[in-house]
Amino acid sequence: MKVREIMRKDVISCTDQATLGEVVRLFWEHDIGFVPVLDAATGELIGAITDRDACICAFFEGEPLWNVPVTKAMSSPVIRVAPDDEIDLAEEEMAEAQVHRLPVVEGGKVVGIVSINDIARRAAGSMDETLEQEVALTLGAISQPRAVH
Repeated sequence: MKVREIMRKDVISCTDQATLGEVVRLFWEHDIGFVPVLDAATGELIGAITDRDACICAFFEGEPLWNVPVTKAMSSPVIRVAPDDEIDLAEEEMAEAQVHRLPVVEGGKVVGIVSINDIARRAAGSMDETLEQEVALTLGAISQPRAVH
């Protein structure tokens, strides 16, 4: 199965000119926890920010969110997949990077988001025990404690 078959196409993103306040507003208004960050000039993916990234950055910056550039909190570079990649590759990338979501990029532009939730729903709907086991293994890898910096 290809990533394009289960990815979400309604991507909410921001540019590298956004503030943390603007991104937090996107999280709230769209009930999301992940936003791709695009280069304002080219529209290409340059980073990603999660609600967790925003919270931790806000704590350590100690500034009003409207004064903190999104670039201070975003992760870069970003692991990504293509629409025609196999779902297995997306699972492998998520497990390796310990992330729950991946931007789907085609021609340098974000065309979707695929998450472990999307993959789990696909597995649950198929009633295929092998797929369910793969999802469990991927989620287990994502959830492993990370080394403390």
